[in-house]
Amino acid sequence: MSGAVQDRRRINGPGRSVEPIYTTTPLDASLAKGRSDGRGLDHMRPIYAKAGPIASTAQTTGSASGSAFYEQGSIRISCAVYGPRSGRKTNARRAHFECDFQYAPFACSSRTHTQTDEHEISLFLSNTVGPAIRLDSYPKSSIDAYVTVIESDGKMATLAAAINCISLALADAGIEMYDTVAACSMGLRGSQWVVDCTQMEEAECSMLVAYMPSVDEVTGVLQNGKTSLEMHEQAVQACTNVCVRVYAVICRALQASLE
Repeated sequence: MSGAVQDRRRINGPGRSVEPIYTTTPLDASLAKGRSDGRGLDHMRPIYAKAGPIASTAQTTGSASGSAFYEQGSIRISCAVYGPRSGRKTNARRAHFECDFQYAPFACSSRTHTQTDEHEISLFLSNTVGPAIRLDSYPKSSIDAYVTVIESDGKMATLAAAINCISLALADAGIEMYDTVAACSMGLRGSQWVVDCTQMEEAECSMLVAYMPSVDEVTGVLQNGKTSLEMHEQAVQACTNVCVRVYAVICRALQASLE
C-alpha cells in the first residue's frame, strides 16, 4: 500500500535526460564576420569632441579655465580644468597637476565601482596626462581637472575617452604642453586584439595605451589580465597607431573652437 501512495505536490521529471546543444563556432570565426555594431576589428566608434565652456561644478567656484565634452559611441564625458591658480606649496618650483574622476550615478547599467576605484582612476589619469604638461612653467601653482562620466560603455574605453577629454580641456585652457595625449583601448578576444571594446565585448585581457604622437612617447600603459610578451608588444604597437587617428580628431576639435 505504501508503494502506491504518490506525493501530488512533487513535480516528476522526464523519464530521460537530453544533453544540451552547445555552440561549436570558435570565437575567431565569429569575429571574422564583424562585430555586433558592424565595425571592423580595428575600427573605433564614432567620436564627437568639442572644446567650450561648461558651468562650474559643486566642488569649485568660478568659471573654468578650459573645458571639453567628449563622446565616443555611447560614452559621454565632460571635463573642466581650473588653473593655473595659487597652489598649496608657496616654494614649489613646479606646478601640481591633479585629476578628480567621478562617475555620475546614472553612468553605468550596474553600480559596480566604488569611491576607491574612482580614487585609483584619478591617480592613474594624473600620472598619465601629467607628463605632457610643462609644469616647470607654472611654479607655485596648481592645475586641477574635474572629469565626470555621464555615460559609460566599457571600462577601458571609458578611461581612454577620459584621457582624450582631459587633453582637449587642457588645450582649451591654454596650458603649455609638450604634446596632446591621445589614448585608446583594446581587448583580446581569442587570439585577436579588438579596438575600442564596448561593455558587451569586454574580455578578460584588455589594454589601454596613452601616447603623444608628436614626440613619439608613451605616457601610460594599463593592462588587465595576462598575455604573452609578443601579444603585449603587438597590442602596444596597434594602440599607438590608433592613437594617431584619435590625435587628429582632437586637433580638429581645437581648430573648430578657434573659428
